[in-house]
Amino acid sequence: MPARDFESIYADYSRMVYWAAYGVLKNENDAMDVSQNVFLRVMKHMKKLETMEDAQLKSWLYRVAVNLCLDGKRKGKHEVLAEELPEMPISDPGALPEAAALDAETRAEIRHALEQLPDIYRETVTLHFFSELRYEEIAQLMGVSEGTVKSRMSRAKERLCALLKGGVLHG
Repeated sequence: MPARDFESIYADYSRMVYWAAYGVLKNENDAMDVSQNVFLRVMKHMKKLETMEDAQLKSWLYRVAVNLCLDGKRKGKHEVLAEELPEMPISDPGALPEAAALDAETRAEIRHALEQLPDIYRETVTLHFFSELRYEEIAQLMGVSEGTVKSRMSRAKERLCALLKGGVLHG
């Protein structure tokens, strides 16, 4: 079990927390607010968290982020605004050369298509592509089987492809 402090937890998991929140809220500023609140809770519960295994900690952070998002939605405390898709952090820019070619219009179309996905598909896509989690990790976080994650990812890709190719966004 690794020794943990706040800085290491933040460094290891802030990206995942942000993208989990963004997947639910579809708004960069709101996702940043939720992320900040999650890490305030990390400080509050540090004694408990420093003894957790990695999978337990990741699951706890994910659940807190999603629950804060859902609580905020229920209470109507946030406004979902259609904003520009935030720049996609890419750990290895050489791995995705086409990402550099995306212009603002294309990002807006992708954002719009993502927003049209049902929550379970959007959440799966954002955790995989933006938080860079493996299917196995997503399954653990969401409390479903890896096969369910693969199925959701497949359906999400089909829907995104149809939305982007079908001209739904251009008309």
